[in-house]
Amino acid sequence: MNVAATAINAGVVAAVGLLLAWLMKGQFDAIRQRFDGVDGRFDGVDGRFDALDRRIDRLEERLDRRIDGLESRIDAMRSELTQVALAVGVRPRATNA
Repeated sequence: MNVAATAINAGVVAAVGLLLAWLMKGQFDAIRQRFDGVDGRFDGVDGRFDALDRRIDRLEERLDRRIDGLESRIDAMRSELTQVALAVGVRPRATNA
């Protein structure tokens, strides 16, 4: 009788173990799907940051070109003002040396 009870107990434990494993497999699949969804959302956000980074790079290039143009115009204006000052006969300022 002891052997039969042990065999029945082993069968019940095995059946419960299989049932729990089957149920948990479904839970793990659901968790995996949720993680895949979150991963997809992160990929979308990453793509948006990449697009924003490219846009910022283009804006920086435009700003650099505009600043370079402004600097060249200021240099030209300074040169023209120096020519006017020399033509009028302005003397250099005294330095604090």
